[in-house]
Amino acid sequence: MVNNLTIIGFFLIYFSTNQLIAQTSIAAARTQALGSTVTVRGVVTNGPELGIIRYLQDATAGIGLYDNANTAALQRGDSVEVTGILYEFSGLLEISPITSINLISSGNALPTPQTTAISSLGEALEGELVKVNNVSFVNAGATFSGNQSYGFTSGVQQATIYVRNGSPLIGQLIPFGAVNLTGICSQFNSVYQVLARDTADFELQPGINIVSTIGVSNITQTSVDLTWLTNIEGTTEVAYGLTPALELGLLSAPTPVINHTFTLNNLQAGQVYYFQAFSFGNGTLATGPVMVFGTESNSSGNITAYFNHPVDTTDALQFAANFLNEAIDDTLIAYLDRATESIDFTMYDFIGDSISNVAEALNAAHNRGVRVRMITDGSYEAENEGLVDLIPAIQRITSPTGEAYTIMHNKFVVIDADAADPLKPIVWTGSTNLSGRQVNRDPNNVIIIQDQTLARTYKLEFEEMWGSSGDLPDTYVSKFGSFKTDNTPHHFRIGGKQVECYFSPSDNTNQKLIEFINSADDSLHFAAMLITRFDLYNAINARIDSGVVVKGIINSDTSTLVYDDLSLAMGSNLIINPIASEIMHHKFAISDVGSSSDAAVWTGSHNWSTNANTRNDENTVVIHDDALAEIYYRAYLAMFTEPAVEDTSDTTSASINRFEQTQHQLNSTLLQSGSDLRIIPAYSGALQCVLMDASGRMLAVSNVNAFAGSPFAPFQQTMASGYYRIILSDTRRVEVHPFVVQR
Repeated sequence: MVNNLTIIGFFLIYFSTNQLIAQTSIAAARTQALGSTVTVRGVVTNGPELGIIRYLQDATAGIGLYDNANTAALQRGDSVEVTGILYEFSGLLEISPITSINLISSGNALPTPQTTAISSLGEALEGELVKVNNVSFVNAGATFSGNQSYGFTSGVQQATIYVRNGSPLIGQLIPFGAVNLTGICSQFNSVYQVLARDTADFELQPGINIVSTIGVSNITQTSVDLTWLTNIEGTTEVAYGLTPALELGLLSAPTPVINHTFTLNNLQAGQVYYFQAFSFGNGTLATGPVMVFGTESNSSGNITAYFNHPVDTTDALQFAANFLNEAIDDTLIAYLDRATESIDFTMYDFIGDSISNVAEALNAAHNRGVRVRMITDGSYEAENEGLVDLIPAIQRITSPTGEAYTIMHNKFVVIDADAADPLKPIVWTGSTNLSGRQVNRDPNNVIIIQDQTLARTYKLEFEEMWGSSGDLPDTYVSKFGSFKTDNTPHHFRIGGKQVECYFSPSDNTNQKLIEFINSADDSLHFAAMLITRFDLYNAINARIDSGVVVKGIINSDTSTLVYDDLSLAMGSNLIINPIASEIMHHKFAISDVGSSSDAAVWTGSHNWSTNANTRNDENTVVIHDDALAEIYYRAYLAMFTEPAVEDTSDTTSASINRFEQTQHQLNSTLLQSGSDLRIIPAYSGALQCVLMDASGRMLAVSNVNAFAGSPFAPFQQTMASGYYRIILSDTRRVEVHPFVVQR
């Protein structure tokens, strides 16, 4: 316990103990008070696949061991005797730190997992190997990514497994159908979860099983190839349709195979189709989920990118980039004015100051008979002053607010998605919000794609949030944030180019970003407002180690939790936004520009963060195209070589004030009051507080409704000796407070 110690930036806590403790059972140790010194003996049930932590189990119970210096070499089957301090990490009982450890033997059989129901996952089983039979995964058919939870069900009961960064499960198939799940029962805060160690912890049911993702390839206007693998030979069957009812029937290739390819022919151009894969073998049936694909359209496939800041104009490059000087708003209005049937409009910020009146363009569209539907962010409803100019006849909903939701961060517009003329549908997306600052000052981009299949895909995403396909929303069935499902196509052929599209948080977008980074063979350039995930740093660093030239721009060192590591790895190839008065708001990356490899651009609304991946409503497009890669590279070059400029901007405007507060820090103070950590916030509003240790492990999370100048205690957390960081964030700002604990 710590008393009367003030902290600003760093603090020290001193503690010492020296006592001899007799060995006891793990069950008996678990009953002792936190801070007690215990000695236990058992068998280690996991290795490095779960990170630093090891779990120890004897005949009575299990417990976590967390002390990298003493546990890093431990493997499954090691029998050890451990002495250390009882410590609670977000509800999970651990021995940490460890004062002594003795390896008795290796290669021992692991304890037999206890077969249990989901409802029995709890304190009595915490730290032990468990087995839950006949579970089905919610995201079956996708692949695992790091630092994410995945739901599974058994009957009406539901629980989660957690996959950490660096897990061997990353990139592996989330199993189809019913499986028997083995893992370690763990806890994070009040949630009990199962920690699967590798794919061997998923026991398939007897008979035929689909054991790969179901691929969509060779997309044309009239056909598509669907592919999958099974563990044994079976038939190749596909049911499909223009609706989830799969009304166009079931087609079958009866020859038994393991590698399955089915070509669907006689399809309509520019359509989104639903399908379900089946294989029958050895008297059993393997069934995939209902999925979607889109055919190539008869649209032009024109793709245009605009930037609101100067771009490189040297003759050394072939393709010119488009600098719209204070004209992105007028360009959007021009597209809205062309709409003849429908406008589906999403926008995070709709302030309307110092820009042309987009609301009037929407009103005019409605008045000439265009169906206008709008979704805006609920958490900034009061600040979105531009909405007051909308006529009441325009239907609009806001995203839900509350603990289960964060922000609706999209900025996409879909125009005439279902027009009979395939040259009319438009998708407008990118990073640009509608405010004077975002349109005229903060570096941003928009990308405009003329393609009917992509427009219909964005319309599907819109209607999932809207709750209906009609003029009126249905808020009873609408889905936002983590409640959304992966229900849209991801692969397209547009104007002869390969295009990908992902929506967050349903589509594992950060894992797709890691795959994009990993695909760079020669060069990777990025402009990212936020990078808060160490798995993204690890992917970037791996490219550097492999000889890829990596250069990047971030908004500020305080908005990038991994800045120290990135800066060390990249050196002068990483710069901070040189214009202090602006928020570098881009979220784009360019791979292999000007090389013989596959040049591609990643862009959209998705910040490189955990919230964007797991909670926010976001969208991302990936375009494989040499010309577009060069165009985005021109925008990147102009920013990378921009000389530093001090902030001398006028902050008298209400909108400028609003954004100035969000540019760099939250300006809070970390201090100690009595026995608790205290934070004094500079601004009022919802804050997320994350406690992390030196390895990047998240120790605790709290969500606080903060009031400016009023201290609050973010955590009730006992910490072992070591280096820690408290990360504070709201929807726009991130701030890091490092400190040290010594005992």
